Amino acid sequence: MSYTYNGTQISVMCPVHNISVNKHKVAFADKCGQKMGTFANTSEAKQFVSWLLNIK
Repeated sequence: MSYTYNGTQISVMCPVHNISVNKHKVAFADKCGQKMGTFANTSEAKQFVSWLLNIK
């Protein structure tokens, strides 16, 4: 699965093992390893976390 943010795709391979949020940054660990996304504001970071929690 992939999430598009500002024209950049963040790829995620299920299952997601860990999610960590710090203001505008979201770090997560999936099947392929650890990744991080940096967002412009907290509402966009929350939207990404919500998407991460709902993918299957």
